[in-house]
Amino acid sequence: MARNTWAISTSTDNGQSWTPDGAIYVPNESVSLTDIGTQSKVVLADGSQAFVTPETKYIKQPFVMRWMAIEEDDAFLNKIRNYCRNQSYCKITDHNADTYIGKFISHRQIWLSGIEDTYDIEVSFERHV
Repeated sequence: MARNTWAISTSTDNGQSWTPDGAIYVPNESVSLTDIGTQSKVVLADGSQAFVTPETKYIKQPFVMRWMAIEEDDAFLNKIRNYCRNQSYCKITDHNADTYIGKFISHRQIWLSGIEDTYDIEVSFERHV
């Protein structure tokens, strides 16, 4: 079965220039993109409340991607594993031309019971930009 893909590039100079590195499969499960606001609520001397916002207004949280039923001889398995192990700085461009820049910070490979040489893969991608 053919899988859809997203373009991926890597950088050795923290994003000053990008080298195309082919594609990665589109995840099989929904991807949740979360931003956490940094504002905090304080109680003033008169009992009223105010919100204080630091210079950095939000923090982009890592997101998780999952791929199901990846065969052991699929080059994708090593590609994703090596991005994490090598701490590669990556730029992912999805099918809507949205880009996600950061690093794969964790890699989990699940060997499927009863299915020889087939894995599910789960990674966390820390967004830097």
